[in-house]
Amino acid sequence: MTTLQNLQQTLHRFVETLRRRRQLRRELVQLEAMGSLDAVLADAGLMRSQIAPLIAGCAGSRELLDQMVTRLGVDTRQLPVETVRDMTWACTTCADKRKCRDWLAGTEEKEYRTFCPNAAQLDHALSKQRPSLQA
Repeated sequence: MTTLQNLQQTLHRFVETLRRRRQLRRELVQLEAMGSLDAVLADAGLMRSQIAPLIAGCAGSRELLDQMVTRLGVDTRQLPVETVRDMTWACTTCADKRKCRDWLAGTEEKEYRTFCPNAAQLDHALSKQRPSLQA
């Protein structure tokens, strides 16, 4: 991939991140105006104190998690919904999204366990779903 293509991808991610954050803020304001914010947060297993980290990390987090589980061969449908929710939150608040994207692109040499906050959950899921391939 050329430097120009890398720059284009970075700019696209940046613009998309801003767009998603702006949309999430709008939706949260609408929920607050309707008096439904606390109920929606409770349904998602979140508290008001988690809104700022949610907005900060919302863009692309779920997509990265989906790519990670696909690459590793984890079937999230076999996991408890709480586990998937916790893993999604860990991705949302993760500070190493660049390492994750690099690893997923095959340009990162390190093992995902060195940077992924979901490594233990992923390994546990793998050991349950594919016991013969334990890491």
